[in-house]
Amino acid sequence: MTPFRKPVYFILLAGIALLCSACQPSGPEGLWQDYQQRLERLADQQPEVIETAVVSRYPRSRDLRQPVPELRTGMRRYFGLAQCDMMGLVSARNSSLGRLQTASLRFAYELDFIRHAETCLEADRLAEREDLDAWLTEISRLKRESLPALYWNATLGSQEMAGFFTTTASPADTGALADLTTLETLFDRLARTARQLTDGEALPTDSGVLEQDIAHLARSDTGGRLLQGLALATDALNRSASVLEQVDSARLCPNQRPGEQARRFNNVFTAIYGERVQPWLADLDRANRRLVQAVARLTDALPADSPAFSAWYQAHLHPDGPLQQHWHAAMQRHTRAWQQLLQDCDMQPRSDPSG
Repeated sequence: MTPFRKPVYFILLAGIALLCSACQPSGPEGLWQDYQQRLERLADQQPEVIETAVVSRYPRSRDLRQPVPELRTGMRRYFGLAQCDMMGLVSARNSSLGRLQTASLRFAYELDFIRHAETCLEADRLAEREDLDAWLTEISRLKRESLPALYWNATLGSQEMAGFFTTTASPADTGALADLTTLETLFDRLARTARQLTDGEALPTDSGVLEQDIAHLARSDTGGRLLQGLALATDALNRSASVLEQVDSARLCPNQRPGEQARRFNNVFTAIYGERVQPWLADLDRANRRLVQAVARLTDALPADSPAFSAWYQAHLHPDGPLQQHWHAAMQRHTRAWQQLLQDCDMQPRSDPSG
């Protein structure tokens, strides 16, 4: 080979290496693929065919939306609201832009309307207009009653919540969980407002914060990444466990004396599972528990007649639902498989007597 061709040769090798590395999964998928391939080579076994965990799409807004009555003012009453300084508020709502308000902005408008109306009524500004006074009293009551449904539409029934739990997200890695504390605070704030609405407390005063929270959800897909992580881990744990369960420990470790092959299994357990896979599983488990509890606090505070949401929530986030149950069962199965193999070969980890 002439010196003239060496640079071309090395460039081709580098290109091939880049192409090969691009074909390898990265993140949690790559982590699990490496772990499973090592187990399968050592055991010379293929995993059993399993029923894969499925994360289904968050229900569509139209299937979640709770009915909210449209209460008309009428021109005569509209001009009468001048005595309550409410004409501008109602005009903005009835404008072309106002009619296209998101559910969260609509919620903020209804709060403003109720506050203005109650202030006007308490000041007895409509004393000379008994009909208008009675109408404003009634419409304020009806609007108060509709606030929980409107708040549901702005939160659990919103497109932003669907995006937060999107099925197109990649399985969560450690970096994706960085804003979990912020999300816990967000869901707690949503739950607190929901309790105010359903318990008949004073009207919420932080509707602007709701807009910020909804915007944060719109930028985040952490919920979807966590659920995809659970599905990935559940399937991978079951496949890995099925390989370990097929290992003949009597042949691998006659008289419980580990040979070279057994020590290789132990190296995979220690260096690959213990140092790389298990920390990711622990992070995922903690994050999942925190998210499940945070969403539960909101759903408990904001009940609604929504079969579509109930079915989705039961399937994915309820502790007794299939995704959560299969995830915990897969972890237990995988742990038992390793414990059995290591015990049969007298290689189980021993605690440090020094404490």
